[in-house]
Amino acid sequence: MLLRRVAVGGVVVAVLAAGCSGTADTSTTTAPTTSTTTSVATTTTTTAVATSQPDTTTTTAPAASDVAIVGDDDFVAHTRAALALLASEVPENYAQVVAHIDTVESVDAGSGMDVFTKTFRVGDVTAYAPGYGPDDQVLWLAGTIVHDACHSRLYTDGEEYIGRDAELACLIDQLAALEMLSGFAFENYISSLIEGVDDPGNDYWNDPNRHW
Repeated sequence: MLLRRVAVGGVVVAVLAAGCSGTADTSTTTAPTTSTTTSVATTTTTTAVATSQPDTTTTTAPAASDVAIVGDDDFVAHTRAALALLASEVPENYAQVVAHIDTVESVDAGSGMDVFTKTFRVGDVTAYAPGYGPDDQVLWLAGTIVHDACHSRLYTDGEEYIGRDAELACLIDQLAALEMLSGFAFENYISSLIEGVDDPGNDYWNDPNRHW
């Protein structure tokens, strides 16, 4: 889901655009040179130096119900803040996230939910909502995490998890979370995607390079 060119699910502005889809994302990246797996809930860390790499890999073992985060230190901190916001302000949405997303992983470009591994792959545009301040960027990422947890839930429940109807259902989840989070900067945008769901120009979910 994010910054813009279109309407429905906008693939993630000053209008955020090309959205996140529930399709299995097979994109690969070499971007993150530091890989960190972390948990929102835990404070105990185990740090291991990867001697075969020039960088340091930090691993925080997540509790069973937590979401692992893979990316550089900035991405880990940013995603942790988004998850903490959901946990404190919209616990029902957070419960769906931890039930249906195992990992949030940073990638260079493109965003989408790999429903088979429960991995939400997040491109930079989706993660950081260029043009917005840090607080709004955290809020935006929180909303996209809710959106993609919805795709994973639909798959788990044996429902259609990609395409027009799935996008509409997940946009509605995302908008509800943003309203509870007072995400005024993005509510109108997501509403416009919902209202324009049947516009042929808005099928961002078919764009392999989509972003929110």
